[in-house]
Amino acid sequence: MITIYLVVNIYLSVCLCELNVVYQWDKIDLSNHEIRQEMEHSYIPENNLVHRMKIWNNTLYMAIPRFKPGVPATLCKSNRGTIQPFPTINLQIVGNCIGMQNIKDIEIDHLGQLWVLDVGKVYDLDKPSYTCDPKLVILDIGTGRIIQSAVIPSGMYTIQSILSGISIDLKTLTAVIADIGPNSGFIVYKYDLGYFQKFQCKLLSSVKDYNEALLTISPIDNMLYFTTVELDSLFTIPLSLFDAPFVNDISHYVNNHGLKTDVSTAMIMDTTGNLYLGMTRKVIAWNTLKNNFDVKDLYIQEVRLDWISSFAFDSNGYLWIISSAFSDFLDGSSSKRMNTRIFKRFCGTTSFALQNVQMPVNDTLSVIHNSVNTKTASSIYILSLIIFLKIVL
Repeated sequence: MITIYLVVNIYLSVCLCELNVVYQWDKIDLSNHEIRQEMEHSYIPENNLVHRMKIWNNTLYMAIPRFKPGVPATLCKSNRGTIQPFPTINLQIVGNCIGMQNIKDIEIDHLGQLWVLDVGKVYDLDKPSYTCDPKLVILDIGTGRIIQSAVIPSGMYTIQSILSGISIDLKTLTAVIADIGPNSGFIVYKYDLGYFQKFQCKLLSSVKDYNEALLTISPIDNMLYFTTVELDSLFTIPLSLFDAPFVNDISHYVNNHGLKTDVSTAMIMDTTGNLYLGMTRKVIAWNTLKNNFDVKDLYIQEVRLDWISSFAFDSNGYLWIISSAFSDFLDGSSSKRMNTRIFKRFCGTTSFALQNVQMPVNDTLSVIHNSVNTKTASSIYILSLIIFLKIVL
């Protein structure tokens, strides 16, 4: 266990280095000229914010929810800074229930499939419109083809439901989605069997005007880690509960791991068991291999991290951090800050989905400012190795 902890600390030491800005947008501008002409009268720049992001094959995949009107594409991809709808703009027309209405969260599996949570309801922070049923859409990233589109059964949600958060158990290809409305719980989807189950969890019930769930699954201990913007602690439940017979309410099986120091708005886990939480102007990390909830501050009082909306790893060892003007967006004030900033920092680790996936290395995701100092990272690794050898020998 000493070896494991040392390796974890090596990665976190590398992660402590300076954040580099990769992209920043004052507005989300779709690259295709014909698309721009079509959306001329339906585009409100300040209502378009990158809210969730994942990376596959050096391409960014982004959820841009329809919290308010004026969002022409709710699922996009970006390569070298240009943004375009994914897979097409025609699949994202409001009212077309075959397509996608309002993407709140996304996840990628090791097979190159993009799992998309479409809540169906649009403009939920303005004048909600219940255009279509919520569903889970699974797309092949390489072709953009829809592999599965599974509508969530009406008995598992109500018009007051707040569906948010998604995480994938890569061992079984099982998706877990949170409902933090009055009928709170977890909605579980089995990929191979093609059906949903609902498990009640009273802890998730939301009382604030805005709230969302943060979920991540660890194959190391087979646990679902979860919290919400509103909850003041971090929790886990065993994944085995979702296969247990005659279990409908899992509230009593929840483990509380301790109080968070602030509101958390994003969460991700790496392959060494580090759990990263995005908070107000800072990022913290917790080594889940330890029993106590002893967190490490990575970036403190970083003024550029106003609202951390998402984390992502790439296959080259970089942690990506997305910060947006979402707090201004929520209170309706006019933001003078950049709409969206995307940072990255070399951490030497990655996500479980990308762990054994070989991606081509190119300059597609090159840093605009302050290129990463690989010599510094190498020096940290060598120093840590020397310390380790001294401990062992």
